[in-house]
Amino acid sequence: MAVKNHLGLTIYVSAALPATNDAAGFEALTWAKASNWVELPQLGVSHETIDVPDGESGFTSGVKGAGAGVDTTMAFSIDGADAGQTIIRTQSDDQGGDISVKIVRGSGTDNAPVSGDPVEYAKGFAHSYQENQGTTSSYEGFTAGFRQNGLTVKATEPV
Repeated sequence: MAVKNHLGLTIYVSAALPATNDAAGFEALTWAKASNWVELPQLGVSHETIDVPDGESGFTSGVKGAGAGVDTTMAFSIDGADAGQTIIRTQSDDQGGDISVKIVRGSGTDNAPVSGDPVEYAKGFAHSYQENQGTTSSYEGFTAGFRQNGLTVKATEPV
């Protein structure tokens, strides 16, 4: 298998959470493409580890504890007319911040998703919108946090 880079992936966002944390629940949402990504959110879950000492053997074993979705950053160059970027900014400033993300490796023209393409879905909340600091070597862009609140769902683009 050849190593793939992340170029050509497309991110879509929704200002809603799915009714169920599965492909059908996510596909029932209304999606908007968020253009000009610089850094995609890293999806996944992190678990606590619990140390369990055993006085008899003198060895401490580890067991898996509670899991939580990762808190990650996504970054974009600003496109003021972009519906997906508007959702990210609005939800980052909103009290609840509910947001769902869909990342697709599209195989159609200009990387457009077509039926059967691999998709990852995640739900959570957006927060901490910050525009890039203006410098002589920066671009007009922003970062926003995304805290995942459920397992990542891997599926394929529906028909």
